[in-house]
Amino acid sequence: MTTAAELKDKGLALFRKDRLAEAADCFTQAAALYATGGQAPAAAEMRNNLAVIHLAAKDWQAALADVNDTPEVFRAAGDRLREAQALSNLAAANEGLEELEAAAEHYLAAIEIFTELGEKENRAACWKALSGLQIKQDKKLQALASMQAGLNLQPKLSMREKTLKGLLDKAFKLMNTG
Repeated sequence: MTTAAELKDKGLALFRKDRLAEAADCFTQAAALYATGGQAPAAAEMRNNLAVIHLAAKDWQAALADVNDTPEVFRAAGDRLREAQALSNLAAANEGLEELEAAAEHYLAAIEIFTELGEKENRAACWKALSGLQIKQDKKLQALASMQAGLNLQPKLSMREKTLKGLLDKAFKLMNTG
């Protein structure tokens, strides 16, 4: 009989090979085994893995169903990093469903936890995602500030990101002096 841990490892290997349907099947089975074994955080991790697959497929409703209660599971277990990651996944699912206020709240909650943990890369990704969401909300100035925050956290920028960062820095400098 295959264990939950073996299914998890197999699912991760399949995910890395972009065999998403097979990976999802492994994660689903692993989540069920972990849940029946009373390992709620491990089951929640598998559901977050499923959410990532559903987010990639733009199956927003399935992603939301996968991740919906997992931040609370991780919070109860004292796992702040996974809580923040789950909040970020929840935000992305909400954004895909056009639930923009909920998405913004979840991104901000994730950013707060990533800040506490010193997680620059994850925090930068959330700031940039929040920026895109704020554009959808017609909050252009906030979107620019969020993008700048995200770019400021990244150790390496692409040429396009360097150009954008330079433009944003100049724009905010002009606003502060004018």
